[in-house]
Amino acid sequence: MHEYRFSNALGYTFEQLADLHNRSFSGYFVPITMSAAQVSDFWRVNQIDANCCVVMHDSQGAFVGMARMGTRGTHGWCGGFGIVPEFRGTGASKILANEMVRVAKESGLTQLQLEVLTQNTAAIKLYERVGFVRQRRLLGLEIATSDLPVEPAGLINSVELASLLSWDPFYTVRPTWSLEIPSLLTGNSEALTIADPDDQLNAFIVRRANGIMQIQAVLLRSQLTASEYGALLRALAADCSKVQIYNEPEESPQIPHYKELGFNEFFSQYDMLLKL
Repeated sequence: MHEYRFSNALGYTFEQLADLHNRSFSGYFVPITMSAAQVSDFWRVNQIDANCCVVMHDSQGAFVGMARMGTRGTHGWCGGFGIVPEFRGTGASKILANEMVRVAKESGLTQLQLEVLTQNTAAIKLYERVGFVRQRRLLGLEIATSDLPVEPAGLINSVELASLLSWDPFYTVRPTWSLEIPSLLTGNSEALTIADPDDQLNAFIVRRANGIMQIQAVLLRSQLTASEYGALLRALAADCSKVQIYNEPEESPQIPHYKELGFNEFFSQYDMLLKL
């Protein structure tokens, strides 16, 4: 029977953390290899707390796996849970999950949340065994910009993201951790306003990378048809080949528009919650 020891992530460099991440997610459903710079950005934007992370080794010093944990007040988020291939199927994942929950409780957190791919049935069963409960399904949606409607759109203005925080409501549905305001304020997000055909001002928070515009938050002050909404997206994404939305809750009021516009679902996750 294996014996394990645990530590937090203090003292590791971002190069070392990237190596641990890549090893523990080797052979995952989708490639999620990260460089040291990407790990650094991920930790900063999602407020990953090195004190609350759990790094697992066996008694011989071999790396087994890691659970990353972000904290905001008394709320926590598991932002990555992985076991290296050679220790999968040995029961190590259950031990790591229990240790993650123990650390979360001892750190004073009142809840811990995470997202998990819907096809990752083994991980879902593991999380449920340690007390997590499925809350809702989250969708990944995408469409080619050229497939969006072409209609007149108003002037696009870049604004300070903080200037939009007074808009009420800022969120129409609860966002996932990486789309909460702290992540938006510390990430590479753009805040843009654009008028609809009736000159009502609407706002979008987006991120652009590699020719893709990701929609992170939508703040609408008017009722739009799917075609009008799609035309705004096309205007905003004029310099991008594709529009994507990550982790859009199924109950989002924008979902009917995305379906009518022909967005494709390219992944889905469960939002899971553990009350501590």
